[in-house]
Amino acid sequence: MSMPSMPHITPDEHPSPSGGKPGWPLRVLVVLACLAVVASGWGVARLAIGDTQRPVEADDGPESRPPRSGPGSRDAVPEDAEAYLSTSVELVESASAFHMTFVAYDGVAGSEGPVTASDSLRETSEPEEAGRGEAVYRAGAAPEFDHAFTTADDRSVYRYDMGGGRLMMTSGQGLKLLDPPEAADRYLCSRDFGSAKLREVLDTSPDLALTGPEEVKLEWPGLSATHSAYHYTGTFTTMLGGFDPGAGRNTLTVVEEASFDLWIDERGYPRRLDYLAPNGVGESYEYHSFS
Repeated sequence: MSMPSMPHITPDEHPSPSGGKPGWPLRVLVVLACLAVVASGWGVARLAIGDTQRPVEADDGPESRPPRSGPGSRDAVPEDAEAYLSTSVELVESASAFHMTFVAYDGVAGSEGPVTASDSLRETSEPEEAGRGEAVYRAGAAPEFDHAFTTADDRSVYRYDMGGGRLMMTSGQGLKLLDPPEAADRYLCSRDFGSAKLREVLDTSPDLALTGPEEVKLEWPGLSATHSAYHYTGTFTTMLGGFDPGAGRNTLTVVEEASFDLWIDERGYPRRLDYLAPNGVGESYEYHSFS
């Protein structure tokens, strides 16, 4: 699958090969020129909905769930799982730039029956890939936040935060200004996307626990790296982003009882998060750079 070229934050990283996404300068001009154009309506990331998922209610947005823990501390030790994760959230949310990639899974090929909470993406053979995406944030850039997702059958959706609360998206034939933005728009089209999954683990996991120190490998093509990290596991409730082709709008679906594996490096930065629901739906996030 061809993925769009994305800007990178650290000089030792190289962008992935250019795909069908417009060039960066041209995209910025198009975004600024087409603020009120309505996006086309074909489907992106329509993942299967199983027993562990339910529609998002009006007050289910990530901003409405109070944090389970207080602020983290830069002196937090890895053995204090909640404090160390809270510190990681703060580092992401205070970063002036970051780059992350992710893969979505829609069930498990060849699986018989539900996937148990003790399973993980790394232990499950042949997860059914639904699509791949990248997200880049750079304070003061135009756009400040750029989120791209391409399905396994090569259909793409792009989401932007132009700064000043102006959120936009395009799904193939034009750009749409999201005014006023809904909870799904704020989740998928703003820099909050960078820490959303981490906050969901912190706020909803009843069994977050440290497994121990471990080397974690990032596997995105062209960005592979290995980091010394602390491995955490547990279960949590998360939001699954998508796109409704009929309504032409972003969507969120609640995914419950998902098992996760989370790696946070020795400086407190997240490096990888894998999660899998009992019906085989899941995602894998890699966090490549921060500044």
